[in-house]
Amino acid sequence: MIYQLNKVSHHFFPELSDWLGEVKDHRIDNCCKYSMSNLLTQVIHMFQVQGSTRNNMNQLRKDGSYFKDNFEALHGDMQLAHFDTVNNVIKTVDAGDLILVLGKMINALIRSKVINPAEGYYHIVMDATGVASYHTPPLDGALSKKKNNTTTYYASVLEAKIITDNGLCLSVASELLSNEGKGFYDKQDCELAAFSRLADQLHKLFPRLPICLHLDGLYANATVMKKCEQYGWKYIITRKDGNLPKLDEQIKDTLEKVSFVYPEVLNPGQKEANLGDVQYLWAANLQHQNHQLNYMEGRFPKHNSQAVTKFAYITNLNINLDSPQLQSIVRRFMSSGRSRWLIENKGFNDQKNNGFNMEHKFVRKSIMNLYKYYILLQIAHIIHQLTIKSKAVVKLVKQSKVTIKMLWDRLKSVLLERVLCKETIMQNRQRCQIRLE
Repeated sequence: MIYQLNKVSHHFFPELSDWLGEVKDHRIDNCCKYSMSNLLTQVIHMFQVQGSTRNNMNQLRKDGSYFKDNFEALHGDMQLAHFDTVNNVIKTVDAGDLILVLGKMINALIRSKVINPAEGYYHIVMDATGVASYHTPPLDGALSKKKNNTTTYYASVLEAKIITDNGLCLSVASELLSNEGKGFYDKQDCELAAFSRLADQLHKLFPRLPICLHLDGLYANATVMKKCEQYGWKYIITRKDGNLPKLDEQIKDTLEKVSFVYPEVLNPGQKEANLGDVQYLWAANLQHQNHQLNYMEGRFPKHNSQAVTKFAYITNLNINLDSPQLQSIVRRFMSSGRSRWLIENKGFNDQKNNGFNMEHKFVRKSIMNLYKYYILLQIAHIIHQLTIKSKAVVKLVKQSKVTIKMLWDRLKSVLLERVLCKETIMQNRQRCQIRLE
């Protein structure tokens, strides 16, 4: 498993070490034993092997029979430094430089057609999540909320992840949330302010990429729509009942709409398919806060129940109502809108509960320095997803009937108790073909 992880990393990102080395180094040259690339690679390695904490990695470095030697074998001429040394350098690094590495990785995957457009657009989901909470104020800005005379400080981010048809959910950029200067916690204000910064960052990273943003109902406002139109982006925004009451009247009154019923598989991925009739609605040329948009809705029956689950969205994606492919396009747009769940299940949940330890306080006194670990975690998680999607690993899981978690537990054991074959590692750095499921 460790060989495949290393092989995937070198195959898709052969320049990753160079990109990490381009992160601006503020140390005095003649005092540096370890390169910038070396130290940042250590953090990525910590997340890849699910080493949990800096202290745990130091313990593995000290007591693991072969852990240190295997790190150095996997990463060429790099050496495994004490994580206090790593952390001292992390404090000096610019988070923006680390985001640039993420951007280069995503661009590499786009060029190699691992990430492909759907309906002509690359689909990016934005959502906020908590990373850690503190009872004593960090040295730099953090969200704060007071309850019962107790103030809690939060490290939270607004994350942008690109999603694909085969279930990849890969980080492209993020922004720290902050209510600094407001004196109170307002989730909506914090996220909307972060959205504007994150949108500017996305456009800077991918100025010519045709993007469709997936957003929750919080972002159904003129500011967000204007920003999307400014950059030529499309959007699909979740619409909750009662969220936009004036829109109901327009949907009811407009003549430019179409509705139809289509049989769909209600439990994709299961052995026995359950079919149900889904009611679709598309209403065109509506107005919200001086912006023209369209509305789509799907009512999905629940299996063995009279209940129906409704999914509704507003979007500036357009359809010709006279198109012979109308029903097919509406269904694909609806499927695209529903894929927003990936950021929760494949993104945040994976990083919080499946070994990456995202909510651990890798830094206790600085939200910004903790955020840098968060970005490096995203780099590790991209490589992790590509590895478990590779056909070799999918085949291994099916044949051995083990879980991904078990494979990673074994991976750590191998690093601790066995010497890796350097010849195999060198072979993995040669050009090859890796197919994804």
